[in-house]
Amino acid sequence: MASLIDSSVWVALFLDFDTQHTKAERLFSKLKGKIYLPYCVLNEVATVLAYKHSKKQANQFLSFIEENHDINLLEDSSTEEVSFYKSQSARISFSDAALLLFARKLSVRFITFDKQLERLAREI
Repeated sequence: MASLIDSSVWVALFLDFDTQHTKAERLFSKLKGKIYLPYCVLNEVATVLAYKHSKKQANQFLSFIEENHDINLLEDSSTEEVSFYKSQSARISFSDAALLLFARKLSVRFITFDKQLERLAREI
């Protein structure tokens, strides 16, 4: 089944010292099928890795993305994302709302370590 993966999982996978690192490794080893990666997640993960670890670590993440043929990059759709964000009553980030929108539109498994986002995904 295809999956859409939140930045919390990507960061945990690429930071050895993250408390969720082992969980992320196990999760990725079991994934089958396409992995959708919205631009907003790509942007957020590269930024977090550069600031929490190093630019080299951010580059390793980006190389992994470029080399993995199961990963499909998704361009953001501003107009639709703005409308969806405004329709949400929960106080969430714009990027998180975009992820919820993509997961719903694509009918894919949404994977996150963020408990609030996981709850919202189940509700939508």
